[in-house]
Amino acid sequence: MGDGAMENFDASPPVPPMARMPRPSGPGPASPAPCKLAATGACLVPGLCRNPKTAVASRANGGRPPSPAGGVTRRIVHRGQSLYRAGDAFANLYQLYAGSMKLRITNSAGMEQIASFPIAGALLGLDGIDTGHYACDAIALEDSLTCILPFADLVARSRADAPSALQLSRAIAQETNHYRRLIMVLAGMNSEERVAHFLQDISERMAAGGYSSREFVLKMTRADIARYLGMKIETVSRAFTRLHLARILDVRGRHLRIRDPDALRRLGAGR
Repeated sequence: MGDGAMENFDASPPVPPMARMPRPSGPGPASPAPCKLAATGACLVPGLCRNPKTAVASRANGGRPPSPAGGVTRRIVHRGQSLYRAGDAFANLYQLYAGSMKLRITNSAGMEQIASFPIAGALLGLDGIDTGHYACDAIALEDSLTCILPFADLVARSRADAPSALQLSRAIAQETNHYRRLIMVLAGMNSEERVAHFLQDISERMAAGGYSSREFVLKMTRADIARYLGMKIETVSRAFTRLHLARILDVRGRHLRIRDPDALRRLGAGR
């Protein structure tokens, strides 16, 4: 497997996510649509989300979503565009309805670190609760659709509804646990174990979303993977090559197939 095969990995379901998105017919609200995330159990905050009507925002109206008559407003974020930037005033949480993103942190010296690769079902914006400003850049890896959840509304709902408060607390706990696991990976695993853990995590999230856990495409580049795992790009490529030669996985262009899930799981656990 040459380095060229690694240049454009994808981490998303094999079905084009935008094919399932409601298309805006103009600046007005789209037709009412049931929430697929809630229906499949993938929504992290079903009790906090109201969905009698849906509106879609895009760059066509300056990025400002129309205000539906009740319900959730959805916003399209095109590939390479930001949902929010570090330093923006915090006002909303966002449920990723379809597509995938990367959360990027940049320090004062300009060094970038990828914090996570959210896919459909993820809750974004929790990094803004602490200071009132978002701490990350949320960048779309592909055309994506988000549900806008005003934080003030979520807090008010939580005060009156204990199950809703529990859902929000659980979402925050999941975010915290993700970073704890990432610290363990960066501190105690070699390059192959890091890559294996990364792929195992994606496999499990694909399965949770109802997609194949063994065959998928990746949207992130080698550079993104390297910044996420604290590695050099060349080291990421070599780790994928070794996993390929060990017959643990196959890589063909942007497609990845896990041939030996048990071996990948053991390696990703540091065994």
